[in-house]
Amino acid sequence: MLENLLKKSRSIRSFEPGKKVPEEVLLKMIDLARLCPSSANLQALKFRPVTDSSECEKIFGAIKWAGYLPEGTVPPKGHESTAYIVICLDKNIASNVSSFNKDTGICAQTMMLCAAELGFGGCMIGSFDKEAVSSALSFTDNLEITLILALGVPDEKPVIVDSTGDIKYYRRDGVQFVPKRTLDEIIIK
Repeated sequence: MLENLLKKSRSIRSFEPGKKVPEEVLLKMIDLARLCPSSANLQALKFRPVTDSSECEKIFGAIKWAGYLPEGTVPPKGHESTAYIVICLDKNIASNVSSFNKDTGICAQTMMLCAAELGFGGCMIGSFDKEAVSSALSFTDNLEITLILALGVPDEKPVIVDSTGDIKYYRRDGVQFVPKRTLDEIIIK
């Protein structure tokens, strides 16, 4: 059921050490993103799968993880993601990056659901050093990074809880809790 898959695809920030995501899984995720709706059907997004350990290390070093949690606490040392998908807008196809933010979101969510269905997990990362990642992957100037998906085999299971007014996620005894507004709070009456 879709509800279970959505709950399973919560942001994962701790991964099984040494367990790799096969490149064919990343390619499957990207192929599904290719089928997603696209603004004006321009299909301006491009995707870079990353499994090489040295490239993964460079990307990891350019990411700012979990803004609500103390710096350096996630992922725990040794539990870093083992793969990434870097989503870019090809400015040779479409120059206005903000016009394609929704395309990025649709594709990212589709790929995260695919990852969860296949037993993997990940986190959508919007806070990172674009220049460092672009340099690490030798991107040309026409590729504007819009989002990074950090992926691996989850070694945690985030718990969704009803918000009590504070929406900041938190960790307690190694478990990540994700407050969500209740249905009544999000319905416009």
